[in-house]
Amino acid sequence: MEFSDIIAKYWEMFNGGKVPNTGDRNVLTFELAVTLRGICGFSLERLMQVIPNYWAAPDGTCTAEDYAEWQHTLENALKEPRKGMPYRLKQVLQAMKSTAAVKACGGTMQTPPPMPKRLPPLIKLLTKNVPWYYKPAVASAVFPALGAHLHGVRFRYWDNVEHEATFMNLLIGRQSIGKGSIRKPIEYIMEDIRQRDLPNRQREAEWKQKNPGAKQKKDPRPADICIQMLIDNLTDAVFNQRIVDAHNNGERYIYTQVDEVEALKKVTSKGTADEVGLLIRKAFDNSLAGQERVGADSVSGIAPLRWNFNASTTPPNARKFFYKMVNDGTVSRLDIATIIRSDDDDDTAPVLGIYDQQFAAELMPYICRLEAASGLIECPQARKLALEIKQENRDAARLYESEAYRVLSYRANVIAWLKGMVLYVAHGYKWSKEIADFVRWSEQYNLWCKMLYFGAQLEKELRDEIDIQRQSGPQNLLELLPDEFTREEYYQMRKLNGKQGTGDSTLRSWITRGHVALDDITGRYCKTQEYKRKYGNRE
Repeated sequence: MEFSDIIAKYWEMFNGGKVPNTGDRNVLTFELAVTLRGICGFSLERLMQVIPNYWAAPDGTCTAEDYAEWQHTLENALKEPRKGMPYRLKQVLQAMKSTAAVKACGGTMQTPPPMPKRLPPLIKLLTKNVPWYYKPAVASAVFPALGAHLHGVRFRYWDNVEHEATFMNLLIGRQSIGKGSIRKPIEYIMEDIRQRDLPNRQREAEWKQKNPGAKQKKDPRPADICIQMLIDNLTDAVFNQRIVDAHNNGERYIYTQVDEVEALKKVTSKGTADEVGLLIRKAFDNSLAGQERVGADSVSGIAPLRWNFNASTTPPNARKFFYKMVNDGTVSRLDIATIIRSDDDDDTAPVLGIYDQQFAAELMPYICRLEAASGLIECPQARKLALEIKQENRDAARLYESEAYRVLSYRANVIAWLKGMVLYVAHGYKWSKEIADFVRWSEQYNLWCKMLYFGAQLEKELRDEIDIQRQSGPQNLLELLPDEFTREEYYQMRKLNGKQGTGDSTLRSWITRGHVALDDITGRYCKTQEYKRKYGNRE
């Protein structure tokens, strides 16, 4: 890391991105010097090489008096007691580490990795009617619907584990940015399944009408009913019935599309984010799901969970919904996309292309190939590419020293490889450079989005896997203090609660456990973001 980058990040985090000026340069330069002196070997000469002279004029000239004041400020910073690595420096370095991991995915903090110029024909077709800044989101969002057309199909990964075409896409973007641009392509992909569901819904309704709850001897429910497209307001019984029906009628997928990720809570009766997370983990691995009931009228059955979905949300809601699921394998199983437009972009509503019968006719051959596929399908070129990406990810994780990147890269590779296999089938079992380039980009894009929105949190959680009991003594005392407090406020709190002694050992234990950190600049203790996230009050 360059010192110029560290200083730029420091001002971004602690001074709104502004460098010191005439009114505050003494204090801010002193605080910066206290923060950086340790990594400068407590050397005045080194500090003067690293820290800019904010007394100098824009042309670099500086009076002798101003130069002496700058040097005196740095000397005073070196005289401060030494207390190990400053809290602010830790925050800056961690932020830069997360930023570096995001850039490792091929983009910047503001822009994702660029899409390949030449796309596979199916992806080119599905993205042709949206502006360029929507194309990455649409190219990612179409795969849950495409995968729902495969049934009884398995793909063998390089580690010989068999996977099915499971895709759970989460589109993250700020309000009114155009997340609805994915709807039309998905609607056309799912049209044949929707038409197939209509008579099955009618048959199910007729069976229910003929067999009310009070009827003693009920007719058996038709075994060939299979409804794949689900609404977002179900009971456990209905959801499990759909899983079993889909399995018994060709090992098919059920599919859900919601405008807001919160709506996924209504897929089952439990209505919790935790239940959604459990379903995501089960679905990715096609684990058994369902229920067993004794009653003759109860839905009873267990089958592999084959569930694809599309969901959208905003960045704050995404972090809130998945805040407990970043380090349990849930987020890593998602295929995440985003829409990012700079403030300089034209904010007028985009003009989309026309979706019509011609579009449907061009799409149909690809859908028919997916519907016709069956059995175990292998592709040597896809296997080779997945192995290459695995090695590249390992090297990047080591280069950027990012454990979060390493952890997320495993399933990002699987998801990208599965996309390649779906495209391989859809294009008539033909592999191409366009498919390979798209797979590589898709893996980088998925990783970039995950690192952007969840990388910093995952890095922190991976550094501290130790569970801390909420009812521990130090924990309870800390909850009585504000987010920032002085040593005197801590002593006063102890006295008010009848505690004996100074409690310095307790304060040290909070620091050791990562509950609080000492800001050397202000001399105040601050509850860490990790502490507040894990143990703060929750709705």
